[in-house]
Amino acid sequence: MGWNAFGTTDTYIEQSSISPTLNVVSPKWFKLDANQLVISEADARYVEWAHDSGKQVWPLFGNTFDPDVTNAILSDPIKSKKTINRLRDILVQNDIDGINVDFENMDMKNKADYVNFIRLLKAALQPHGMLVSVDVSRENPDPNWSGCFDRRKLGKVADFIIMMGYDEDIGGGGHVGSVAPLPWVEKGIQLLLNDVPARKVMLAIPFYTRDWVTDLNSRKIHRTDLALADVERIITDKGLVKKWDPKTKQNYVEYIEGNEKHQIWVEDENSVKLRLDIINKYKLKGTAAWLIGQDTPEIWQVISSF
Repeated sequence: MGWNAFGTTDTYIEQSSISPTLNVVSPKWFKLDANQLVISEADARYVEWAHDSGKQVWPLFGNTFDPDVTNAILSDPIKSKKTINRLRDILVQNDIDGINVDFENMDMKNKADYVNFIRLLKAALQPHGMLVSVDVSRENPDPNWSGCFDRRKLGKVADFIIMMGYDEDIGGGGHVGSVAPLPWVEKGIQLLLNDVPARKVMLAIPFYTRDWVTDLNSRKIHRTDLALADVERIITDKGLVKKWDPKTKQNYVEYIEGNEKHQIWVEDENSVKLRLDIINKYKLKGTAAWLIGQDTPEIWQVISSF
């Protein structure tokens, strides 16, 4: 599965045409709203293209990381039912195959509410043959970004649980480093499998990394997200040589420009191959990628041979 976001239907079609291995697309089309309940950007043209290309469509339904709006909907049975019914009607009208629910940064008090919401959503969509997948973070100490998910119960009511195997640095790590060190990802899968059967688990992998920039005078640090294609251009333009980092199981580059030191843990075909090996090792359902369009051709060569 691959997510589409921040583009148009035309760009989504172009990006998602890159590999026949991509058999489920998830355009970022729906978001929770306090007034309208569901704001939709569904486009029947993309659905038609996907079906003609042999791909299923599971649009992303997000909560824009807003805990207050999420609580207002999830804690109110009437609003929850109306939200689910509105979403179902849009999905049916557009001949969509399923939904990918991406509610993040929720209050711990909504933990049970969220499970009930997914249970009711599944009940509403099942008669139409639609699948429900739910995104969860890799377990970490943060209550709103991790503790809000009852992974065991979500795994019972949803068709698939997708572990977002990235953002260790902002998911309880809080340090300069890789977006997704392989040992951290594998441990996360092991923890998730304590709660959810492997046949329901998908591993989401990053098609991005971060440039960590340290001001050598002030020692202040800031970071910038980079698409994988951008990283390869930087490496080529600056004549950098990748070095293998055995701790993260990734390549690594660094360079100094002016008074700034740049550090990049590189996501490339080598690290993606190791992530896919985890899927085979634990017999998971499959993989997902954030974000289609940020990849390189080499990545798809590895995925196609998976």
